[in-house]
Amino acid sequence: MTPENSLVQAYLKAFPETRSAINGALMGSFTNGDVLVSRHLAPMVDWIYAKIREQVGADKLTEAQARMYIEELSVFARYNAQFLKAAATNVEGFCPELAHELRRNHLEEGGERGKVPAHYVLYSNALLADLGLLVNGHVPAPETALLVDMHQWMVGSHMPSLIAGAYYATEAVAIAETEILRDVTNRYGELTIQKSGSDLKKLHYYYELHLDGEHEAAQVEGLSVEAAHIEGLARFIRESELFHIDLPQAVDGFLQILEAMAHWWAQLALRAREMI
Repeated sequence: MTPENSLVQAYLKAFPETRSAINGALMGSFTNGDVLVSRHLAPMVDWIYAKIREQVGADKLTEAQARMYIEELSVFARYNAQFLKAAATNVEGFCPELAHELRRNHLEEGGERGKVPAHYVLYSNALLADLGLLVNGHVPAPETALLVDMHQWMVGSHMPSLIAGAYYATEAVAIAETEILRDVTNRYGELTIQKSGSDLKKLHYYYELHLDGEHEAAQVEGLSVEAAHIEGLARFIRESELFHIDLPQAVDGFLQILEAMAHWWAQLALRAREMI
């Protein structure tokens, strides 16, 4: 990833007001976390993932390309719950409220007893049941392994505020990534068994679980599981002074993970093109 091919850098070049706000936040002169999230960070994520959706082009993928995306995207889901747990443990002495939010997310992702099973189990089993596709044990491509490594390094950071910003980035992209993955699995279903959408019953349940605010798994009224994760972590940047979050560290963490996620998608898109 270089400034010449980074979607984050492209956004900052196209929107100088956001570049100024981020530069100011990193240097300590821009201190309004609510404005930072609403006017700058959230719109940046939306813009970048619109570009990523175009790069992927789910409706034009071959069977092999779609399978590659599904296999690689399944990998991070294996580890997200343990990363959330590690992050919660690492920040609990600094900000117990942040630790509580991360643990809530950990229980949802990892499977809280008496509720929905672990999301990775739901997803991998749904792929087997609906598409006969086995992703369990898939050895990741180098770009996917790098993304996992970067999250591992992040949750072990000695800077709780960096973890707060980095995990906001991780969650901020989740709805867009889930929607792209849904499009890719629908494409794979169309090409292999001529089924997609609600005809893929277990996969449909999995995607609705994450994206539907009225789903039985939603725990925050009016918000889907993923939307609640996003807003739950955004709060610590929006109200950084209340929670004693160091905003420059949080923005640094946000940029580290957002750049990593965007780079990952760019490399997967390149891998897909090379398969033709």
